[in-house]
Amino acid sequence: MYTFRVFCFLRLIIFVITYGLINVACLRAYAVESGVSFYLPGTYGDIMVAAAPAPGTYLLSTSIHYKSNASDAVLPNGIDKRIEAEAYAELIRGFWVPDAKFLDGQILMGFRVSALKQDVLAEVETNAGSLEFQDDIKGIGDLSIIPLSVYWQLGDLYINLYEAISIPTANFDKTRLANISLNRWVFDTVLAMSYLDKSTGIEISATPGIIYNSENTKTKYHSGIEFHMDAMVNWHISSSLSIGMHGSVYKQLTKDKGEGATLGSFKGRSYSIGPAIVWHKNIESRKYLLSAKWLHEFDAENKIFGDLTVLTLGIKF
Repeated sequence: MYTFRVFCFLRLIIFVITYGLINVACLRAYAVESGVSFYLPGTYGDIMVAAAPAPGTYLLSTSIHYKSNASDAVLPNGIDKRIEAEAYAELIRGFWVPDAKFLDGQILMGFRVSALKQDVLAEVETNAGSLEFQDDIKGIGDLSIIPLSVYWQLGDLYINLYEAISIPTANFDKTRLANISLNRWVFDTVLAMSYLDKSTGIEISATPGIIYNSENTKTKYHSGIEFHMDAMVNWHISSSLSIGMHGSVYKQLTKDKGEGATLGSFKGRSYSIGPAIVWHKNIESRKYLLSAKWLHEFDAENKIFGDLTVLTLGIKF
């Protein structure tokens, strides 16, 4: 009877996600300011993303290389017809998992800081023809926190609900092409789910989320509400090694507003897919994780898109 209830609940969750994606696909999509979102594909987990970690302190370092471009975007200093950007980022994430529960679920709290290097080349259309501008910047990006994350388990189904908040702590210059800050508050609500078939070692995970952006007070640009989801299908070859295919879906649900949103209904979207490998092992009193993935974005429109290489090293103290 318990197995039947879990099966029915899993069917319901799959229906909700599928129904939501169908409706999202039918909505008009818009591009956030500069074509850059808080959401970065491939950074929302690797394996069993909704399974509660054991109590303790965790530290993860994620290295990202992102080579991207866009055909149109509203940058802080105007409308650019073509953009090429290359970014290197080091994301440092820390998590604390106390031996405590909330609503019968395991809780977690965490933070993220990032070191960024970005190079941007933009082509601007003028009455005199096309002009090219180049800019580069490096520094510490915005701070983000997870004030509360809650995990539940229903048999082979795992569920995780959390809120991530990005705080505009880094410097933002509206006269520059490249910036390391979004200069807006971001609230990212995520409902992550994982299902593991122990008989085959096949795992399916997804992290659908909704992002709400505040207004950029320096540019008077208010980016719309965004939908995003990382998805993973992993095969657990052994207790310490998994391989799989990962991907992502991104769509903006509402149009941008404000004085700076000069392109009006600026439609945009992106998808990605690529291979991944994950190694994790307990060595003495510590647990280690090493993952690598490559994601190719496709069918993108009016949004920064390209190829991502994501490498993560994690340790539990």
